Amino acid sequence: MAAIRFLEQHVAELDVRSDALDRVVTVRLLTPRDWVPRSSRAWPTLYLLHGGDDGPECWSEQTDINVRAFAAGVLVVLPPAGRAGFYTDWRGPDSQGTTPAWERFHVHELPELIEREFSGSDRRAVAGVSMGGYGAVAYAAKHPGMFVAAASYSGLLHTTRFGRAAVLRFWLRSVGERMRNMWGPRWRNRGVWRANDPYWLAEALVTTPLYLSAGDGTRIEGDPPADGEQMIEKFTTPTTRALVKRLERLGHPAMRTSFGPGTHAWPCWQRELDRSWAFLCSALTEREIRQS
Repeated sequence: MAAIRFLEQHVAELDVRSDALDRVVTVRLLTPRDWVPRSSRAWPTLYLLHGGDDGPECWSEQTDINVRAFAAGVLVVLPPAGRAGFYTDWRGPDSQGTTPAWERFHVHELPELIEREFSGSDRRAVAGVSMGGYGAVAYAAKHPGMFVAAASYSGLLHTTRFGRAAVLRFWLRSVGERMRNMWGPRWRNRGVWRANDPYWLAEALVTTPLYLSAGDGTRIEGDPPADGEQMIEKFTTPTTRALVKRLERLGHPAMRTSFGPGTHAWPCWQRELDRSWAFLCSALTEREIRQS
């Protein structure tokens, strides 16, 4: 069992020794009213994934998720994914010298721990920003039925789209990682790249309710400027639109989208959290409502 410490009421951290990552990582929990570890009650669980060059604490620091989680009566899990782990099982060592299996940690080790020791239920939803938006949709596609809903805010959702591999390689290099150790060279490892691209996994997503959002790169009046916010959003948004179009052709029955002014920055992601919150909570609590 991982040791738990409370930073404040209803905000806790776990230091987890992970075999998949070969390291100790810190997971943050936002706990609902009356929550206790190993309770006879299990709470619906929302996994919120952070973006690149960031960490789990960003959700608490940049949004009102702490208040929302408590009011909604859901357990929120904020896991780490490395500066550029990209929610995938690596093929070679990262900058820490081990070969991390982030996907195995997030979809096997961590849920098993949360549900065994920390009163999480098997009714799960997943959402994320930027790199985490990719992770949310990729996990939903590769593990159908694991999540009752998934949401992406400014995610890179078509990684093999023209030009995206080159920029992804540049970004990984800028934070000290090598893309060849993640998925390998694009053309030599086409199968690996496609197997990790939500666009090519779209058929597996048609049974999962989705919320997909992205901005057009226009800063909304009153939002503070951020480095690269407009350029990055203009780079990622076409990948979200491409996936939406493919899902529409497949007849996805439960997809919601949000496009319009916005950049690759937290004020926009807070607004998308506002817009998608009822969607996520209704998916998480539907069974409880039906049974009550």
